[in-house]
Amino acid sequence: MKKILSNIPTNIITGFLGAGKTTAIRHLLKTKPASEKWAVLVNEFGEIGIDGALLAADGSEIEGIAVKEVPGGCMCCAVGLPSKVALNQLIRSHQPDRILIEPTGLAHPQQVIKQFSGAEYQTLLDMQTVVCVIDPWSITDDQFTQLPAFQSQVELADHLVLSKADTATEDQLKAFEAFCAAEEHNRQTQGRPLRFSTVAHGQLDWQWLTHPHHAQNPDAAVRQHLGLRPPVSAITEETTPALNEPVDQLTRFENNTDFGHSCGWRFPADWLFNEAKLLAWVESSDIPRIKGVIHTDAHWLLINRMRTTVSSEEIPAAEESRLEMIHTESVDWDSVEQQLIECRTPASS
Repeated sequence: MKKILSNIPTNIITGFLGAGKTTAIRHLLKTKPASEKWAVLVNEFGEIGIDGALLAADGSEIEGIAVKEVPGGCMCCAVGLPSKVALNQLIRSHQPDRILIEPTGLAHPQQVIKQFSGAEYQTLLDMQTVVCVIDPWSITDDQFTQLPAFQSQVELADHLVLSKADTATEDQLKAFEAFCAAEEHNRQTQGRPLRFSTVAHGQLDWQWLTHPHHAQNPDAAVRQHLGLRPPVSAITEETTPALNEPVDQLTRFENNTDFGHSCGWRFPADWLFNEAKLLAWVESSDIPRIKGVIHTDAHWLLINRMRTTVSSEEIPAAEESRLEMIHTESVDWDSVEQQLIECRTPASS
């Protein structure tokens, strides 16, 4: 007999594009208590679900993990209904001991909290620590720290985490400490505590998640949401299963908004890529954000590019190769696609 679920510990892991949210969640899943079942709800700006595919691949090797992805917009607006559907499915099928929610880096976190704190979830979910993951470069960029989306994520968070501390400069580490001290001072009148940490390789301690969430003043003004896509009223549960169905040909998905332009590809299962050729192309590309789960001639690879920094990591086998790119300017995606095709191994061409 299934147990009656209530007060499921739930955490939101926020952070801007490329800050290291998925890396942090992967570490949390690998270090969670072995006896617990955890569920992850992933929302991405792009259409094809790279993070979901990556976490699902990890989950195939870790006991007690379930992953659902909701791509193609922000879970607090355009894809609000599918997000609720996906979360409800996770809860029914997995009966988790903890839920992690990873919104797109462009999400409006106050609205995400509001969405999952409504009447239908009041006794079901227990909102605990909200984590904001911050990239070292961003903390010394005054223009970036003034972005409403970034400020909104910081204001909501209970715990600020500077990621990639192993690559951070001394100035960046000092700037983060000063930033947190100022934020901590601002919160004193609200009675809202703030924790902050620096980590390398996404190594968050899962016990950081267990503290209660201290909500903002409910009368606080909600900052204007960055327009990701116009609201869609006819979205139903049937919009999401296509990502779980295999493709038999190269399939492309585009998403164009006021913020930027994304393009994602799903590749048939028999496609292999030349690792050296593909990595060289990613290194030379002028597209600032590239992320992919790719089957190469050597192994499965996670490829990550944020601005000029490129990294790759061997990962467990996924069901198929997927690649997503984001640019603030319009891109000739036909040309990019042809360059990708040229990175295939001869045997799979």
